[in-house]
Amino acid sequence: MTDLRQQLEDAWTSADEQSSAQPQTVATSENNNEPAPAEPTEVITAPNSYKQEYKDSFNQLPTEWQKYLATREKEVEQGLSKARNQYSWVDKVYNDRREALAAQGYNSAQDYINDLVLISDALAKDPTATLEALRSNYGVEANGQENNTLQRQLMALQQTVNQQQSYLNAQRQESIVNALNAFMNAKDESGNAKHIYFDDVRDEMVQLLKSGLAKDYEDAYNQAVWRVESVRNKMIAAQAKAELEQKTATAQKAKTAAFEPTSKTEGTPKKLSLREELERNMAMFGE
Repeated sequence: MTDLRQQLEDAWTSADEQSSAQPQTVATSENNNEPAPAEPTEVITAPNSYKQEYKDSFNQLPTEWQKYLATREKEVEQGLSKARNQYSWVDKVYNDRREALAAQGYNSAQDYINDLVLISDALAKDPTATLEALRSNYGVEANGQENNTLQRQLMALQQTVNQQQSYLNAQRQESIVNALNAFMNAKDESGNAKHIYFDDVRDEMVQLLKSGLAKDYEDAYNQAVWRVESVRNKMIAAQAKAELEQKTATAQKAKTAAFEPTSKTEGTPKKLSLREELERNMAMFGE
């Protein structure tokens, strides 16, 4: 057995020297490896409407912020385009009469329509006095054919203004209805209704919007749900219930995991080093 022990000792010494040299070889091999290429990142271009200094800042933002800002800018452009299309008729009314109106001192469609609205309001309030003021302003005699012509012109003018006001009111009402419907039907990422207490706080939202304390529907809703005591209590109770359910689920999951067979299995046996394996073999021979 002495010769066997000596052979094992010699083998152990040789293997130990090889084992101590191995990490250097691996390290050298690892050092020679080329670094893994970086994964390509998504490139989002700054909106064209941004000034150069803002484009530079935009390019430094995280990708998620770049996506958000680019999307918001696109929505704004779409909204402006829609507004221009809806009210393009206003510019047409003015442009068709530009020279004549400019001679009367009107330099924009807004000035012209404002005066038409003022005349319409005055005619509705006091037709006689308004007609008299207009007759005097245009230098028309109080009697005769000129007066009748002026009256017909004023009546036609009032009819035109009334039609324009009706159209603007209809467009404004449609925009309000569409925005309200979008707010009422809004859903979160899970597909659940976002404003479940809308019916309970509708009146409070109206007061906040009328008083100017809220800037839009979302702001009015967020304030109203805390102003209305009954809704506030519902929200607090719902939040407490959700937290309790989450804690219960977490505890149940931990309890279940404690009794799973996999949780009690022994770990993977420790891998022996070359020295330990040789010593174990020597022990088997009783040396």
